[in-house]
Amino acid sequence: MLKKLKTLLGRVRDSWPPGRRWKTMMSAEEPEALLPNVLYLVGEQEKWVAVFTCPCGCQKPVWLNLLRGHRPCWSVSVSTKGLPTVSPSVNRQVGCRSHFFLRSGRVVWCKHRRRLWF
Repeated sequence: MLKKLKTLLGRVRDSWPPGRRWKTMMSAEEPEALLPNVLYLVGEQEKWVAVFTCPCGCQKPVWLNLLRGHRPCWSVSVSTKGLPTVSPSVNRQVGCRSHFFLRSGRVVWCKHRRRLWF
Protein backbone atom coordinates (compact mmCIF):
# COMPACT_ATOMS: atom_id res chain seq x y z
CA MET A 1 0.00 0.00 0.00
CA LEU A 2 2.80 2.43 0.92
CA LYS A 3 4.64 1.64 -2.32
CA LYS A 4 1.51 2.38 -4.38
CA LEU A 5 1.04 5.68 -2.55
CA LYS A 6 4.67 6.68 -3.22
CA THR A 7 4.23 5.82 -6.91
CA LEU A 8 1.05 7.89 -7.12
CA LEU A 9 2.63 10.87 -5.36
CA GLY A 10 5.64 10.64 -7.68
CA ARG A 11 3.36 10.78 -10.73
CA VAL A 12 1.53 13.80 -9.35
CA ARG A 13 4.84 15.56 -8.59
CA ASP A 14 6.19 14.80 -12.07
CA SER A 15 3.10 16.18 -13.77
CA TRP A 16 2.73 19.35 -11.65
CA PRO A 17 2.47 22.13 -12.60
CA PRO A 18 0.64 21.28 -15.80
CA GLY A 19 2.08 22.45 -19.08
CA ARG A 20 4.29 21.42 -21.91
CA ARG A 21 7.65 19.96 -20.95
CA TRP A 22 10.93 20.46 -22.73
CA LYS A 23 12.67 17.49 -24.32
CA THR A 24 16.32 16.85 -25.11
CA MET A 25 17.77 15.97 -28.50
CA MET A 26 21.37 14.97 -29.19
CA SER A 27 23.11 16.31 -32.28
CA ALA A 28 26.64 15.82 -33.61
CA GLU A 29 26.49 19.21 -35.36
CA GLU A 30 24.74 22.51 -34.77
CA PRO A 31 21.06 22.19 -35.74
CA GLU A 32 19.93 24.25 -38.73
CA ALA A 33 16.50 24.95 -37.27
CA LEU A 34 15.42 24.90 -33.63
CA LEU A 35 12.14 23.29 -32.63
CA PRO A 36 10.19 24.90 -29.78
CA ASN A 37 10.52 23.27 -26.34
CA VAL A 38 13.58 21.27 -27.40
CA LEU A 39 17.05 21.62 -25.87
CA TYR A 40 19.76 20.40 -28.26
CA LEU A 41 23.01 18.99 -26.86
CA VAL A 42 25.66 19.43 -29.55
CA GLY A 43 28.83 17.38 -29.86
CA GLU A 44 29.84 13.88 -30.86
CA GLN A 45 31.31 12.30 -27.73
CA GLU A 46 31.65 15.30 -25.47
CA LYS A 47 28.74 17.71 -25.61
CA TRP A 48 30.21 21.21 -25.93
CA VAL A 49 27.12 23.41 -26.23
CA ALA A 50 23.40 23.43 -25.45
CA VAL A 51 21.13 25.47 -27.71
CA PHE A 52 17.40 26.19 -27.62
CA THR A 53 14.92 28.95 -28.42
CA CYS A 54 14.29 31.41 -25.63
CA PRO A 55 11.16 30.37 -23.71
CA CYS A 56 9.91 33.99 -23.43
CA GLY A 57 8.60 33.84 -26.99
CA CYS A 58 11.17 36.13 -28.64
CA GLN A 59 12.34 33.11 -30.71
CA LYS A 60 16.02 34.04 -30.29
CA PRO A 61 18.47 31.15 -29.88
CA VAL A 62 20.11 30.71 -26.49
CA TRP A 63 23.60 29.17 -26.59
CA LEU A 64 25.07 27.74 -23.38
CA ASN A 65 28.71 26.68 -23.12
CA LEU A 66 29.15 23.21 -21.58
CA LEU A 67 32.98 23.12 -21.62
CA ARG A 68 34.27 23.32 -18.06
CA GLY A 69 37.50 25.07 -19.01
CA HIS A 70 35.66 28.10 -20.39
CA ARG A 71 33.50 30.62 -18.56
CA PRO A 72 30.62 31.09 -18.18
CA CYS A 73 29.77 27.41 -18.07
CA TRP A 74 26.54 25.49 -17.54
CA SER A 75 25.81 21.84 -16.94
CA VAL A 76 22.89 19.86 -18.30
CA SER A 77 21.51 16.67 -16.81
CA VAL A 78 18.90 14.59 -18.60
CA SER A 79 16.38 12.36 -16.84
CA THR A 80 15.54 8.86 -18.01
CA LYS A 81 12.45 10.42 -19.63
CA GLY A 82 14.63 12.83 -21.63
CA LEU A 83 13.74 15.90 -19.54
CA PRO A 84 16.58 18.43 -19.23
CA THR A 85 17.76 20.30 -16.15
CA VAL A 86 20.15 23.22 -16.69
CA SER A 87 22.39 24.58 -13.95
CA PRO A 88 22.90 27.39 -13.03
CA SER A 89 20.02 29.62 -14.16
CA VAL A 90 19.97 31.28 -17.58
CA ASN A 91 20.12 35.06 -17.25
CA ARG A 92 20.10 36.76 -20.66
CA GLN A 93 21.95 40.07 -20.56
CA VAL A 94 20.78 41.29 -23.99
CA GLY A 95 17.55 41.25 -25.94
CA CYS A 96 14.59 40.08 -23.88
CA ARG A 97 16.70 39.86 -20.66
CA SER A 98 14.89 36.69 -19.55
CA HIS A 99 16.01 35.02 -16.34
CA PHE A 100 14.87 31.45 -15.72
CA PHE A 101 15.74 27.93 -14.64
CA LEU A 102 15.07 24.83 -16.70
CA ARG A 103 14.22 22.10 -14.19
CA SER A 104 12.97 18.63 -15.12
CA GLY A 105 11.81 19.90 -18.49
CA ARG A 106 9.93 22.91 -17.10
CA VAL A 107 10.77 26.60 -17.24
CA VAL A 108 10.82 28.27 -13.82
CA TRP A 109 10.89 32.06 -14.15
CA CYS A 110 12.91 34.18 -11.76
CA LYS A 111 11.29 37.20 -10.25
CA HIS A 112 13.09 40.42 -11.05
CA ARG A 113 14.26 42.42 -8.09
CA ARG A 114 13.77 46.12 -8.32
CA ARG A 115 16.73 48.20 -7.32
CA LEU A 116 15.95 51.13 -5.10
CA TRP A 117 18.12 54.14 -5.74
CA PHE A 118 18.41 56.46 -2.77
